[in-house]
Amino acid sequence: MVLGKVERCHLLLSIGPLNSFMGTVLRGLAILLFLSFGHIKSTAQHSYDFDSLLKYNPYYEPLLRAVADTFKLFEDQYPLEFTVSTDLKALAKNKYKDVYQEATVKYQIADTLAITRKVRIKPRGEFRLKNCRYAPLRVNVKKTTDIFELLDDLDKIKLVVPCRGQNIHQDYVFNEFLAYKLYNVLTDYSFRVRLIKVYFHDTSGKQEPQSIHTFIIESHKNLAKRTDAFPYELERASAKHAQEEYAVMMYLFNLMIGNTDYSISGGHNIKLLKSKDPTISLLIPVPYDFDYCGLVDATYAIPGDHVSIKEVTEREYLGYCTSEEALTKGVQTFLEKKEDILNVARNFQWLDDRGRKKSIRFLEEFYWILEDPKRIDFSIRKACRESK
Repeated sequence: MVLGKVERCHLLLSIGPLNSFMGTVLRGLAILLFLSFGHIKSTAQHSYDFDSLLKYNPYYEPLLRAVADTFKLFEDQYPLEFTVSTDLKALAKNKYKDVYQEATVKYQIADTLAITRKVRIKPRGEFRLKNCRYAPLRVNVKKTTDIFELLDDLDKIKLVVPCRGQNIHQDYVFNEFLAYKLYNVLTDYSFRVRLIKVYFHDTSGKQEPQSIHTFIIESHKNLAKRTDAFPYELERASAKHAQEEYAVMMYLFNLMIGNTDYSISGGHNIKLLKSKDPTISLLIPVPYDFDYCGLVDATYAIPGDHVSIKEVTEREYLGYCTSEEALTKGVQTFLEKKEDILNVARNFQWLDDRGRKKSIRFLEEFYWILEDPKRIDFSIRKACRESK
């Protein structure tokens, strides 16, 4: 019988006594082989459980640490696959109670290596909580082993899910995911995201299994750690507390994607970072939650009373007035990044041709403003607000 790569890995995992040096080496080779073709869908029916390997064979620990170190939650681009098992009917029934519900989440970190966790989940959000069939979810992971600390990004997960089951709502999720990826092009001070295929299993047996594409968002804590900053909370923030460079970048970005659903002073859809450099006292604003923007163009998105536009696909600059130097630098950054930004949209595989063309056209309309000094003057300089 000729064994394939996966079967040879399974065989290597069973070789050698627990205290055998050669057995440990061979098992190490097996783990490395897991990683080497972890992106390939194998025909193997068995998936090794991360915790079980560690529990029953302590010699796996350094090897599993290598796996954990290699697993890059937000750097890898291929979609993860999660299986969430919980009482779906109870989750929907209790969505207004702001209480966690017990669930189990299983996800693959390599082709034949999985992590299973007992978790707590609850619906979150404001508008979507009240108006959507499926509300965004917060997943709180219970850490049970020291080695899992290495997967720190997975302790508290925010899942962005489609509002409803139709394909158009799935596209809304993909477009919001695209918005995050566009901001990643401009600055490291941006939330990273990862696409996920989620399989929902109803433990009550009353609903059929279902699957959707969703994405997870990097936590405020991990964003701060990655950028050598502190996560910062300020109850009464204003534009005067923000570094001009990053404030202008955020203002222009929100103009680019047609987003007016944010506020520095109200702390709405903005997180703050404070540099660890003691000579820098001003804060870095980081935008998030873009489902109300024109790039997404959701049917449920309606501009607020604080703006003059009637449709989210119209643009209105909500940035505060800044120095001419900061504005000029910000505009130049966007112009220099134009092709990078458009290429992200052009190569975005999760939308069909029609969806991609619509997104590209919307972004190009922003550059129609930015590439003309008179339009910049009218749409940005004269539109900016005075900071209080």
